[in-house]
Amino acid sequence: MRAAIADGTGALTLTTVDDPTPGPADVIVQVDSCGVCGTDLHIIDGHYPAARLPIVPGHEIAGTVVARGADARHLEEGAFVVVDPVVECGHCPQCRAGRTNLCANWQGYGVTLPGGFADYVRVRAVDAQPLPPAVPRKWATLVEPLSCVLHALDRIGPIHPGDTALILGAGPTGLILAQLLTASGARVDVVDRNPGRYSRAGHFGAHRTADDIDALDQPGGWDLVVEATGSVGGFHAGLNAVRSAGRLHVYGVSSPDATAQVSPYDIFAKELTITGSQSLQHTFGRAAQVLAAGVIDGEALVTARVPLPDIDKAIDLVRRGEGIKTQITRS
Repeated sequence: MRAAIADGTGALTLTTVDDPTPGPADVIVQVDSCGVCGTDLHIIDGHYPAARLPIVPGHEIAGTVVARGADARHLEEGAFVVVDPVVECGHCPQCRAGRTNLCANWQGYGVTLPGGFADYVRVRAVDAQPLPPAVPRKWATLVEPLSCVLHALDRIGPIHPGDTALILGAGPTGLILAQLLTASGARVDVVDRNPGRYSRAGHFGAHRTADDIDALDQPGGWDLVVEATGSVGGFHAGLNAVRSAGRLHVYGVSSPDATAQVSPYDIFAKELTITGSQSLQHTFGRAAQVLAAGVIDGEALVTARVPLPDIDKAIDLVRRGEGIKTQITRS
């Protein structure tokens, strides 16, 4: 089969490898599409410490079950599925507490295990979930990023009608956050350095858009600030923008060696709540149902579908920040 291999040098090598075969509890998924995520770029560039290089990246996977192991009878061959990329051990203290995304022995498709930038991928049957019929197949790869956003919202806590929210970064998940927060009754502002993203942010519910926080008049700050850029500058700016008794949520992925200056006194005096979220946690099924309910505009999110042989073009689109979600497709 065809597979794109990342070795951490900044490029992918499209090559031919052996077709995968299922173990007793596995299924083989013929990849229909796989979304390209910013994390994939970090892996390709060799800047993601958790990655086990060389690796086939791609963790936003959707496709058809074409083979199954003897113990995977709950999934029929021919079923169209989406793949939960978190592969937990199930027995460490974090897993036993239900925090599978923090598993001490964590693995993930496209990070430590072969992912979806290929014709086929082997996954545990328990990680493959049939796509609800109401969800167009073109939207299927959105289940994974949406499930990450839902986990972030779980960590953030209740949103009340009339709350003010500021999102730093109008990337794909920043836009999904904007739409869901708006649907919850919050008034959402979005800051991004790329003016080309402002109309998109407005489409997904943003009340105001700007290239700098100072351009927005918000006396006292926002009830909630979500840092979705992964930059230290964004973290500092977000911390300064939170009102007293407000919440700052760190969603963007920064470099592991990045450091920020934080005043413990400010956290104390302003009674701030600072949270973070990593990947997803028991939100995959909910994400599929949210898509099925039409809460998210999936048609507007998927802006490019690029065949696997042209994968370099897809990666270039994402690097340049063009469009919203780019997918790698089988053909």
